[in-house]
Amino acid sequence: MLQTTPLLPVLLASALTARLRGDISPDAAAEAFLTAGLPVPLLVSDSVFAPPAGGGAEVPTGLLLWEAGARRCGAARVRAEPVHPTLPLRVPRLEREARRATARPAARTRALCVVEDAEGASLGVLAIGTEADTAMVPCARTAYTTVDHLTAAEASRRLRETVMHALAAVEAEDSGSEGTGAVAVEGLPWRDWQWELSGARSDAVHTALAAVLGDHDRAAALHTAMHVHYSLSSLAVPAQTGSSALGAALEQVHAAAARVITALTRMEA
Repeated sequence: MLQTTPLLPVLLASALTARLRGDISPDAAAEAFLTAGLPVPLLVSDSVFAPPAGGGAEVPTGLLLWEAGARRCGAARVRAEPVHPTLPLRVPRLEREARRATARPAARTRALCVVEDAEGASLGVLAIGTEADTAMVPCARTAYTTVDHLTAAEASRRLRETVMHALAAVEAEDSGSEGTGAVAVEGLPWRDWQWELSGARSDAVHTALAAVLGDHDRAAALHTAMHVHYSLSSLAVPAQTGSSALGAALEQVHAAAARVITALTRMEA
């Protein structure tokens, strides 16, 4: 489940954005989930687009019928937003009932998906469960703004740099140094992540992501970012893990991974 749970919101957002942009066919969107060994999402509830609230598809319904209805209601792209107490909260404000509906999926996958219109304003939030059961809830209409104005390419490059920096910090860490939790990150696949970012890996997950992103290098960056974020989210405060040097490196790589996830799922230039 550690291999598939964090992939669900990332692949959902990427596939929906690609469909809404007209970059891939409906069959290709469905095939991406099957290639990754995941079920195609089923929209089990929708209080934003589905009747009587909107003119979208009736629920429950499959991903592709829902996407067509969302398009009619003005949806233009979907972004995955990483969720962690130490990351900036970029999921639009939710009412109490919507927060309850999204709390458990967010805790499991460490991310939620935000549906945007053509102007980048939020229309609703998608929460996907471990069985690909997906709910759409309303949110405050909030315009998307970047934190640091990094392009997707710059965010990917920054992730490569911070993974290398974190690997060096982990290798230089003394297990008896000040702070706590250093041992927890020593066993993480830092070298595998570095290898993936070099474009040297190709597996079913990469194939699925590359199919919707249209680029292997972007797929590698998104795959690595997904696992970096999910792995470091088990730490309450990455910046307070191990020595000050290690903590700073972990904080930087966690933030870099979050930027890549958001930028690549909404398919920024």
